[in-house]
Amino acid sequence: MEKYIEDTTLTREFCKGQSAKLFKKVKDTKKPLRVTRNGKDYVVILDFDEYIKMVEKINMCERSMGVRKK
Repeated sequence: MEKYIEDTTLTREFCKGQSAKLFKKVKDTKKPLRVTRNGKDYVVILDFDEYIKMVEKINMCERSMGVRKK
């Protein structure tokens, strides 16, 4: 997982009021941020534009393989 998501933070950073700073970092760098809780991966924060690109790639791959959506 480290090769996909380099930056990591802890959930307690959000409790300290650092969320705006962390969101800005994700937006500026366009890199995802992994959030850990109790030593385990908890969530990943993605830039919205990067998320849309990822979904478009998934949809394109599914269409090329003939996967039908329900």
